[in-house]
Amino acid sequence: MANLINEKEMAQMIGMSVHWLRRKRWSGGGIPYVKMSDGGAVRYRREDGEKYVNGRLCRSTSESSVREVSSYA
Repeated sequence: MANLINEKEMAQMIGMSVHWLRRKRWSGGGIPYVKMSDGGAVRYRREDGEKYVNGRLCRSTSESSVREVSSYA
């Protein structure tokens, strides 16, 4: 079974707000998520959050725009 965390934990992990996660789910982008039931709780896999963060690593300030290394937008 995947290591699932709630949206508040994911927001803290990636340094963004819960609102940002919700907006990304609504617009069809962001980190993949698991919907536990119809209209119910949303969970994230911890490894997807780590992959998202690792995909945004930069080595210098000349990398002004974030290039997506992973499949997340």
